[in-house]
Amino acid sequence: MADPAVAPGVDGITVKVGLSRISVALHGAGGIVAIRTTGTPVRGEGERLAKFFSSLWPDLDLNGLPGALVSVVPDLSPVLERLWRARFGTLLRPFDLSRAPFSSEDYSFGALGADRGASIWGAVARHGPRLGQSFMVADFGTHTVTTVLCRGRILGGTILPGLGLTIGAVGGGRVLQEQREAPGRGRVVPSELRGLRAIARGTREGILSGAVLGSVAAVEGLRSRAEREVEEPLGLVLTGGLSPLLARFFSQNPPVDRQLLHHGARCFLLA
Repeated sequence: MADPAVAPGVDGITVKVGLSRISVALHGAGGIVAIRTTGTPVRGEGERLAKFFSSLWPDLDLNGLPGALVSVVPDLSPVLERLWRARFGTLLRPFDLSRAPFSSEDYSFGALGADRGASIWGAVARHGPRLGQSFMVADFGTHTVTTVLCRGRILGGTILPGLGLTIGAVGGGRVLQEQREAPGRGRVVPSELRGLRAIARGTREGILSGAVLGSVAAVEGLRSRAEREVEEPLGLVLTGGLSPLLARFFSQNPPVDRQLLHHGARCFLLA
């Protein structure tokens, strides 16, 4: 078997642990080189997680690369750190905002979560000139999460059920049973999002329109309310796995950057 090739131009790896999914991104100077995902394990699935980590880019020599961890599941951190050392031979650094280019004095990881801080950092690094010092990040994932940075300070935001949770909740999940990907969670089919309208012509379209257009309207409405609270306009950037599907339904044309969290975690590594 040939020796693994040294990965040219690769400078770090970031790990996101969400409630439903783990993603690992390989970074280079030009951005994300590759990304791998798996479901967030539940109790008794440690072996599956170990296999996932051992299978990450086995053809590349990644030993010694720095790694950053952004997790909303603290109980998994010790397991991930052990698996990381076994695969890459380095410490997996927990994300923090100590060197962020904005104020984090009002930011509590316990209250808001590391993921929201990482997404804000990614937005500042990649879209700062367009967004300015005051903006909202809307993250469309398992949950729809908004986070506001105002005058260079993270203030907070809101958390709503995501599209999958909303679709899975209507009618106790019995209406669109074929689109259930897990108990209580529906599956979003991109082809069914074309031509959605507020005046739907049937139950199926009504559920999808309500979930999709309702999520968009919620974010736009929350942005307007937040602007009144801070008494100034807020830019908007969309992120998360479902953001490319929803961008077309916004009344304006916000930038879409699906992996803001991973980009922000890389900024932390390089700071």
